[in-house]
Amino acid sequence: MLAVLSGGCGGEPSPAGVPAATASCGEVDFPPVQFGSHLIGDAAPPVAYSSVPPTSGWHTSGAPPIGVHESPPGLSEPQQVATLEAGGVVITHGPLEESTRADLVEAVEARWADRTVVTPYAELSDGAVALTSWGALQHCTDVDLMAIEAFVATYAEPIESHG
Repeated sequence: MLAVLSGGCGGEPSPAGVPAATASCGEVDFPPVQFGSHLIGDAAPPVAYSSVPPTSGWHTSGAPPIGVHESPPGLSEPQQVATLEAGGVVITHGPLEESTRADLVEAVEARWADRTVVTPYAELSDGAVALTSWGALQHCTDVDLMAIEAFVATYAEPIESHG
């Protein structure tokens, strides 16, 4: 596995305070930051990502796809990493109950629309959520809006919407 600390696009994770674990969300992890360059078209990354979901590494070029992407299979991992490189947070989730998904989408659109992506992620189990930023990852067993608020406040920067 190719892992290089610093030296890729996006730099190191934010040195700001680390959000606390909650009843449904574990401690924030800091997987090794991988070097990665821009991929052309639908090319696959040449090496595996250092975390699931990814927090750094190879990514698509162009504008990050900010917003809610609910059509399975959701955004590709390289598209997710492009959002992280631009300073956004990606909220990935396994299958959610409709009311839970609606609450998540409503909160994102009302509070964090300029800095987050929401997308299904096949590798997460029913109800599970993962919060990612460049070099940081927090796994949750369900949608915890207070934990999402803390993660976004700590790691996200507003980025221009193109998606």
